[in-house]
Amino acid sequence: MRADMLAARTSDPEALWHGEVAVQGGRLPIAMAGEGAPLILLHGWTLDHRMWGPQVAGLADRHFLVMPDRRGCGRATAPPDLAREAEDVIAIADFLGFERFALAGLSRGAVVALDVARKHASRLTALVVSGAPLPALVPREEVIDLDRYRALVRGGDIAGFRAEWARHPLMRTHSPEATALAAAMLADYDGRDLLLGQGEAPGLPREVLAMLPMPILSLTGAHDTPWRRACARAISEVAPRARHVEIPQAGHLANADNPAAFNAAVAAFLRACA
Repeated sequence: MRADMLAARTSDPEALWHGEVAVQGGRLPIAMAGEGAPLILLHGWTLDHRMWGPQVAGLADRHFLVMPDRRGCGRATAPPDLAREAEDVIAIADFLGFERFALAGLSRGAVVALDVARKHASRLTALVVSGAPLPALVPREEVIDLDRYRALVRGGDIAGFRAEWARHPLMRTHSPEATALAAAMLADYDGRDLLLGQGEAPGLPREVLAMLPMPILSLTGAHDTPWRRACARAISEVAPRARHVEIPQAGHLANADNPAAFNAAVAAFLRACA
């Protein structure tokens, strides 16, 4: 582990400490907290590592949490490229000395997590995916008008994009704390991945998911979109060691809407895997 790329760690298990990892094309900042078995957490689109703040209090007593800003997001300098993100996760794990680790992702972060599971199954002890979009498994029933959003950002109307995206069902929150957290992250989103392009999302058809050997927890909020909920159920029906849980009183950002239930489901799953 490169000491010059890590800040000093504190004695408080819930306090964040920071570092950065070199990857192809730049660096990814990482926030860390806790002690115990390693768990890497991957945020969703227009968000950053702060989305996992509600998990620090609930999971850091048993797990060493690692929360990167993904390519094109937050303070990452590596350019957006979905095809490279699985290798980014492995670079983070290698940098921190994790031979094996648990991995969690929400939304687009869940797609990256599944791509890691496909390519590096032997490295994972367990996989948690929440609100994963899987059009190769379940026909898509929701609209994200990326062309419209890209036009707004290219035209210099980032405020207009933020306002429209904040009204999308995927950004609809169900608690004051989740609303404030989502608004803070969206206010800092700069749209660079829309401008530069993200590349193609990894294809994850039924035959790929059916070969995943690790235990999988497939989550969604009870008020997530019908398509995301259908995708979550489908994972549990296809992957041989998958189970499905819906988080009550929660939408797409289930980890922030109902952190108590989300953390309890993840903690119980990881205990069972251990």
